[in-house]
Amino acid sequence: MSEILGKRFLSCAAVIALASCATMDAPIPLPEGRWEMMTSSFIDNGRMPGIPRATLQISGGRVSAYSGCNTGSGAVRPVDGKMVIDAMATTRRACLEPVGGFEGRYFKLLQGQPYFRIEGGALILATGDDSVRFRRIAEKAPDKPAAKSQP
Repeated sequence: MSEILGKRFLSCAAVIALASCATMDAPIPLPEGRWEMMTSSFIDNGRMPGIPRATLQISGGRVSAYSGCNTGSGAVRPVDGKMVIDAMATTRRACLEPVGGFEGRYFKLLQGQPYFRIEGGALILATGDDSVRFRRIAEKAPDKPAAKSQP
């Protein structure tokens, strides 16, 4: 009997030792910065003539998205390689077609917990049948103060 208990104890100790050696992978950090849509599965060139390109900005656990018509924002966090955005607050301008349809699919993709990755400097988001590709927008340098005139 004591031999059986001893073997069980050793088996349990081995399992505990192995489990304590396991490492947890750190979450993949979100790609902070300002991004401009290049292409998407719902429009070939990422923009429609006469409409500004759709954008995405990620900073400090917040995301802001612009569709070319409305803006949405909310809290964002990485979970298992996905971008999880809490309920987005959005402006409610009436968008004419085709911008309205584009906006619906863009915001739906963002709320659908898309997988994200950086590939060749581009940010790619994908969920279901939809995907988008963004390029990074350079941060604007602060304006320099005007030089003071010398007396």
